[in-house]
Amino acid sequence: MIKNQWYLVCFNNELKKGQILRRKIMGQEIVVFRTESGKISVLEDRCCHRNVHLSLGYVKGEHIKCGYHGWEFDSTGKCARIPSLKSDDNIPKAACIKHYDVILKHQCIWAYFGDEEKKPEAEVPPFNELDKWPMVYNYHLVKGSLKLVAESLFDSHHINHVHRKSIKTLMGNLHNEPPDYHLSVTEKSLNGWYLRDNENSILEKIYFGFKDKVETHFAFWFPHSSKLDLRFPAHLTMPSRQMVIYEHFYQVDEDHVMMIQITSWHKIFEYNPWFAKWFMLQKSMRIVEEDIAFLESNKYWHDKKRLNDLLIKPDELTFEFTRLWNKNVKENDKKTDQE
Repeated sequence: MIKNQWYLVCFNNELKKGQILRRKIMGQEIVVFRTESGKISVLEDRCCHRNVHLSLGYVKGEHIKCGYHGWEFDSTGKCARIPSLKSDDNIPKAACIKHYDVILKHQCIWAYFGDEEKKPEAEVPPFNELDKWPMVYNYHLVKGSLKLVAESLFDSHHINHVHRKSIKTLMGNLHNEPPDYHLSVTEKSLNGWYLRDNENSILEKIYFGFKDKVETHFAFWFPHSSKLDLRFPAHLTMPSRQMVIYEHFYQVDEDHVMMIQITSWHKIFEYNPWFAKWFMLQKSMRIVEEDIAFLESNKYWHDKKRLNDLLIKPDELTFEFTRLWNKNVKENDKKTDQE
């Protein structure tokens, strides 16, 4: 598990004042809550008194209160009050639980699960569109490989086939010629763009444009986020439009991965925002369900020689992703062994 990272715990609009949410990230059961003053806190989901879930309790002022015996904890995980204790008795020093650093960025609440000295190296991915455009999101628990989930969003050739009933032709198609990937790779990320054939219906072309190609941008930030960005230029009297799909993913336990899909858009159904949100949510849910069916059926192929015999030119983007992934996983494993 790759712990020295910021992970998306929940969205800002999910967490109201006095509300508690329960999550499991990197094998850690956590509770996230917003106090009466609006402060956001993330603690381990455990009362140190009898080891019951704090998420069974409730928020009282600036504390979270255990629902079993009423012990109260502040945002640092320190026990601040024990109702059954006399006012002049001291709270035991051992009465504390683990807390996690929190930041609010891009309308999302992020928590850091790693070592404090490694925190400066961790970065929140630039989900910049979420700061200015409408969005919808959904959570999916997948029984599968973190690596395969990470790669799934910007795998350029699966869209024609896996999503032939949901996306259909909206994102464009790829046929015989391998895409010309304009690719940039760093130590922990890759990004680029390529063109897909515009085979939209006549109504879709009137709305999104008649150009022969759909400009498709993509990105991946190791180990937990990817981006697919479709750009439709202005035409006739229509403004330029854009649709961005982010996926954030993390290990829940050894067998399961949480996939969070976020869809954001610009100038699409702008005169009917309620319909836009309904439409985008329904479409994104179906798209992810189609992906999950294949992700959960996929099995690792351990015969590397046989795998190399199957490599083909259109898999160029997959090659680059795999190199980046393996390099960073190897470095992570090496650091873990040293520690």
